[in-house]
Amino acid sequence: MGSQSSGVDVVTTEIIRNGLIAATDEMARTLVRTAFNPLLYEVQDFSVCIVSADARLWAETSGITIFSRALPDVVKGGLRKHGFEGIAEGDVLIANDPYETGSHISDTSVYMPVFLEGELVAFAASTAHWADIGGKNPGGWCPDSTDVYQEGICFTHQKLVAAGEPNEALWDLIAHNVRVPVTVKGDLEAQIAACLQGAERVKALCAKYGSAAVSAAMDHVIAETARVMADKIAEIPDGDYGASLHLDADGVDPDGEFNIAVQVHIAGNRLRFSFDGTSPAAKGPINLPEIGAVGAVFTVLKGLILPHDPTNEGHFQDLEVELPPGLLVSPQRPSPTDSFGYILNSLIELMLRALSEALPDRCPAGGLQMFGVGFNRINPRDGDPFIYLEPLGGGNGGQPTDDGPTMTIIGGGDVPNVPVEVMENRFPLQTTRLELFPEVTGAGMFRGGFGIRKDYRILESGVFLSFSTENTEDVLCRGMKGGVSGLPSAVVIAPGTDGEAVFKECVSYYGPLPEGEIVSLRSGGGGGWGDPLRRDPERVLADVRNGFISIENAKAAYGVTVIEDQEGWRVDQELKTQ
Repeated sequence: MGSQSSGVDVVTTEIIRNGLIAATDEMARTLVRTAFNPLLYEVQDFSVCIVSADARLWAETSGITIFSRALPDVVKGGLRKHGFEGIAEGDVLIANDPYETGSHISDTSVYMPVFLEGELVAFAASTAHWADIGGKNPGGWCPDSTDVYQEGICFTHQKLVAAGEPNEALWDLIAHNVRVPVTVKGDLEAQIAACLQGAERVKALCAKYGSAAVSAAMDHVIAETARVMADKIAEIPDGDYGASLHLDADGVDPDGEFNIAVQVHIAGNRLRFSFDGTSPAAKGPINLPEIGAVGAVFTVLKGLILPHDPTNEGHFQDLEVELPPGLLVSPQRPSPTDSFGYILNSLIELMLRALSEALPDRCPAGGLQMFGVGFNRINPRDGDPFIYLEPLGGGNGGQPTDDGPTMTIIGGGDVPNVPVEVMENRFPLQTTRLELFPEVTGAGMFRGGFGIRKDYRILESGVFLSFSTENTEDVLCRGMKGGVSGLPSAVVIAPGTDGEAVFKECVSYYGPLPEGEIVSLRSGGGGGWGDPLRRDPERVLADVRNGFISIENAKAAYGVTVIEDQEGWRVDQELKTQ
């Protein structure tokens, strides 16, 4: 990708572009190695990026896509508040106001300016999910908050460090308004360390090539990226594409309607998103701020048409959005947003459903809704306080050419589960069962991915449970092109006993759990893609041999007769249903 017009040759442009990407990778490694919370160093519920001095995305690492898409907007908010003249070398700023960051108050952004010889050349930025933010529920994700003020302490571009001098009053305020201050402070310092790492790498590039050359090279990269995006959009058939669904509840209003709809309008190389048919903002916390909603639809489009291209501002700058205020996807302050992830995931799945008509060879069937668990003990009279949060992966939808993936969260980027050994070493919890859960998988020519079953034993008293799930009626894990839909997630308390209790809806707060109690999480499965009767019999046979489906289910779902005899496992081709 050359740049004669910018005065920077093609080789130098690529070195600068990839140098910035490498810098974000180093930032991510720094954060992982220095964080205190397994939600960061294991689950990697964060993102880091480098943006230009005027807050255009230059580079990001692999991570939570919605965070990196929103970080340029976060920096723009800081520039609006302070102005360029109010940003000094050595500053570190913090923001987690959902209406500035696009998600919920637990996702805290930390960013710093990068100066070289007195010139502002860029910003290094990170967003990370804190273990606690001081809201009404330990660990956040309040399922029944009614305004943003209940959800935690809110930062709006205050300076943690001003010109190299720590703002001790602000640090002290944070420490006295969160339930696990050692963890929160450690994670905050890890975010600062990551930004410092990125700043040093940007300075090194600018010192070697000149800040003007770095800026010019990235201007060219962004312009070329925008041109390629426009060309790719022009290849999509013109038309209006749309999809809709509804959520079960908002946690507060039992009579509310929670419909989400997205439309994609394509004409030539121009593309416009709209949200006609989406319900007004909810009383409960399922609302998704506008920055997050726009970021969700933008990133899905980028993922479909340029999936392997390193992300920069050019992938998004020419896309159009029609989004009036006051909807589930454009709430106004102080509407609560703590359970924003349900709508985020829903928008991603709706985009895939809508564009499956235009891009049938690229769009998978539906996957599981966001699902996770929290255990906590806050009162020291019951034992050492702790907060443990874990999103649980599950099954995503079957694809046009292969079965759906397992152990993923489609809206969560590359987030893995917390390893059993880490959890058991740090918290009074024991994993008694961790296995694939194929019972929730949707059949198809390419079946959906599997759910996961993970059982926790509570080892001490005073422990409370919270968990998150949604779309148990209008499932996200819908089959496509004739595939069967998957089944949603569920939580089972005391499985296999007389006191067994099954929950498919979100519970605000449950407990305290008795010592020795078993809590079983069963994450949802992916929907199938294509007619199950067209599935390759050898794939069906492999699933039977691996114990994913029974011989009876192979016959019922796929019309394939599997025989086990002295010759081993085989398919009876003569009895296969046509």
